[in-house]
Amino acid sequence: MGDCIIVSEEDHHMNHHYDMSIASHSTAILTPSLKTSKPIKHGTCYVLFAPCRLLQSKFQAGDLKGSVLTILASTVGVGILSLPYAVNLSGLYQGIVLFILGMCVSLYTCQLLILTAEKTGHLTYESIGNELYGPKMRTFAEVNMIINNYGCAIAYIVLLKDLIPNCLRLYGVTNEIATNSYMWGCLICLVIVYPLSLKKQISALRYTSLLSCIACIYLSIAITYGFFTMRADSLSSRIKEAPPAELSAYSIFTAAGYVIFSFTCHQNVIPIYQELQQRSTKRGFQFLLRGLLMVLVLYLIVGIFGFLTFYDEYHPTTNFPTQILQAAYETGDIPIIIASIAIAITVICGTPLLVQPCRDATLSILFHRRPTKKQYFFVVTGELFSALGLALAIPNIGYALNILGTISSPIICFILPCMYYIKAFPGRITRCDLLVAYAVLIIMTLIGLSGFVLFWIDIFL
Repeated sequence: MGDCIIVSEEDHHMNHHYDMSIASHSTAILTPSLKTSKPIKHGTCYVLFAPCRLLQSKFQAGDLKGSVLTILASTVGVGILSLPYAVNLSGLYQGIVLFILGMCVSLYTCQLLILTAEKTGHLTYESIGNELYGPKMRTFAEVNMIINNYGCAIAYIVLLKDLIPNCLRLYGVTNEIATNSYMWGCLICLVIVYPLSLKKQISALRYTSLLSCIACIYLSIAITYGFFTMRADSLSSRIKEAPPAELSAYSIFTAAGYVIFSFTCHQNVIPIYQELQQRSTKRGFQFLLRGLLMVLVLYLIVGIFGFLTFYDEYHPTTNFPTQILQAAYETGDIPIIIASIAIAITVICGTPLLVQPCRDATLSILFHRRPTKKQYFFVVTGELFSALGLALAIPNIGYALNILGTISSPIICFILPCMYYIKAFPGRITRCDLLVAYAVLIIMTLIGLSGFVLFWIDIFL
């Protein structure tokens, strides 16, 4: 699930357009070279984000290690919770292959973005689209970013309304009111998310992406520990007896949607590359390869061990939990409770940061001048509470992630990068690099459309 960087770009659109360049997927992230004008005051946020500040102090702004950390932090997000479900859909070995293919194709299209950015000299999806295809492509990219942010905000609220009651149940709370998911969804949005979303700047939450990354790394440790403690007497047999593959169209395309969403980091690639010291396409490819390999290892750990722990306790496709923290862990399982709390904190902090770029992009489309306070208030209120209403109606996070993984994420990850590269480096279609770009464009478009159609067929039939 990934994260976003908000980058301002000086071009001719800024002269007459209220525009903030957007790069969205999960939560806003401060790259190592961006600095605040004022030090953070001591307090709750100061303590909460201390590990993130320590990590950033160990990595130089724009160096290779810092860029690897940033791409890792901007890729890993709440999508990691659904990866055991994706493996359950695919089967153990087919799931591993799907993860590897997802990483490889994501790496390839990230490289296309770097090459296109170097060729055009622009730093956002919107401005590159405007340069290569004109204003209509700029608007298309901007609308897709809004859809992606809005969809991710819905997914976060869905996760929150289920995650906190589940955490309480793991702790031993059985009261129906205290564990009511609808109450928690409304309460968190009204008390925390809405007030923060109304603020024009939320600098205290800018370390959320790194905090999310730390929480996901701890989650992988907790899930691995849970596997070896809960299944200590049958480790080898569980691997041998696990379903190896599921070749149905539904399993392949549905699982692909979750994997695509989890590897969405493309909107952050160009800003990270632009800050790279001794910038070159070779060094850009190096930080992408190292960062995405680390992401792949983390995803394989969570997906495989989460699946192996519970695959025989649920029906293969219908009852396996769409997010692993809802699985049948024992009451009082401290590592899983801590992981649930850590993920919940990062999601609470990250939701306003999804609303922020979505809000700014909506305002830039609706109002050519800086909006009034009333316009600002109505846009934020409308977006957040409509997202809350949809989140309350969605049964689980799997629905939201599947829709994003078959519509918005393929456009961001594969379709636009390939289209940009084909336009920026024209030539005969038989040229090797263009042939590959066309192939990826067509195949990933078909996968996205097929997954979307099968998702709705599964719902209504």
